[in-house]
Amino acid sequence: MDFMEIIRSRRTIRFFRQDPLGEDMLFELVEAARLAPSASNGQPLEYVIVNEKTQVERVFEQLAWGAYVQPRRDPPAGHRPVAYIVVLINSERELGRFGVVDAAAAIENILLASWSKGIGSCWLASVNRETTVDILNIPAKYRIDSVVALGYPDETPLLAECAGDSIEYYLDDDDRLHVPKRALNTITHVNTFGRRKKA
Repeated sequence: MDFMEIIRSRRTIRFFRQDPLGEDMLFELVEAARLAPSASNGQPLEYVIVNEKTQVERVFEQLAWGAYVQPRRDPPAGHRPVAYIVVLINSERELGRFGVVDAAAAIENILLASWSKGIGSCWLASVNRETTVDILNIPAKYRIDSVVALGYPDETPLLAECAGDSIEYYLDDDDRLHVPKRALNTITHVNTFGRRKKA
């Protein structure tokens, strides 16, 4: 798949098939994250791969899913993620609170690398961090930035154009998720603010 097509076709997935993901594949996704840019090359990020069934179930209970489409997109049993990558920021290595920026770059690499292999993902910031830290035995100097849920997709969300200013994703009558994106010509300015691309 062409790289721009990977970007264009990637959508957040919340329903997953239950086929397992190999551990080597999960390490490859962490490798994609490891190679992301880092502010001043501080590299404060570390990762916990969660792929053991009991741990996957315990982490699932600490997550909140898709505010605009709850509860219809809360993954039911048989459609839940089969693995997670938990992204940690080491407070002793973080430079000037740039850890969240580093995390965003690393997570985007995970999302795109996953999709290039046909693996769906959901970037989750709504995490019960206190309990998850205990479940995963994470030392105090680390904090959880986000959790990336992973598995082969069991849904096909659609890209949609924004209707007016609304950015809310929504489910249609066939239970397909539509994800609006602001139009390119409404967010892009050329050489000075307010000047648009010539037709």
